[in-house]
Amino acid sequence: MDLKQIEYILKIAEEKNVSRAAMKLFISQSALNQQLLKLEKELGAPLFYRTRHNWELTEIGELYVQGAREIMLTKKNTYHRIADVLDRSQRSFSLGMPGGRGIAMFTSIYPRFLQMHPNVSISPLEIGSYDMQNMIANGNLNLGFITIGPREKANINYIHICSEEFYAALPSSHPIARSIKSREKEYPQLDLRLLKDESFVLMYQKSSCRAVTDSIFQEAGFSPNILFETSSAAGIPSFVSSGICCAIIPKCYTKNMDGISLFSLPSHPYWDLDFCYARQSYVSQPLKTFIELSKDYWKSYYQDQ
Repeated sequence: MDLKQIEYILKIAEEKNVSRAAMKLFISQSALNQQLLKLEKELGAPLFYRTRHNWELTEIGELYVQGAREIMLTKKNTYHRIADVLDRSQRSFSLGMPGGRGIAMFTSIYPRFLQMHPNVSISPLEIGSYDMQNMIANGNLNLGFITIGPREKANINYIHICSEEFYAALPSSHPIARSIKSREKEYPQLDLRLLKDESFVLMYQKSSCRAVTDSIFQEAGFSPNILFETSSAAGIPSFVSSGICCAIIPKCYTKNMDGISLFSLPSHPYWDLDFCYARQSYVSQPLKTFIELSKDYWKSYYQDQ
């Protein structure tokens, strides 16, 4: 197989359009189309179902792209292993992470990482968990720091950092909060069904956090009254402390919350903080260093809570 030709076909499959793929590859559309036709003639079958707007892979195309990705991954892994042996290490790698906690972690450990690997650069990308998993699986991202529920994981590799419990957050002035707090200590258990008539602020649909909270409400047997959906988990406590609604939040966002009472839930729901990377992918020494620094960061973070 011609590696350049493989790159061309993978880009068409990614963009689902030959003209967009040609623009990303910085070649003419006619030249790219000629390469595709040449390969299809060689294989004796079309690789794409062609429509005006979107091209979809045929069964033969799916087989070709699967093998092509494995070939490109083998090439990448081999180069990284050689670089490690020569002590040059991977010169750069891309890192996906969520906003908020991901940025806080990155800015904390990056200076130390540069001291240990001064010739290695990181290209950080703020991205949601599901898109991150897709980019990892498709070979478009080297490493991802991800927060995700156990049921939401994809067919890629994960390195576990820690698990994080979710809590019910109520305004401290709420009658239920006052009655339970008067009897029990920190994080007393709450039957979520007591809040079925309350309003909630939740993360936006299709977020990994929302997947966890939706399963919590499903287990409790009711659908919440949603006051507001947000893309900022860090902003949720502000809604609760104002007294206008309740929330379900992960432990990370329970620090320094005035006017909010927290309660554990009977099933102790949680999600995982993990690093993820493609199956069969080689983890270079700089990647290992970054992961270890991250583990130290989160260990210290939770010890301080």
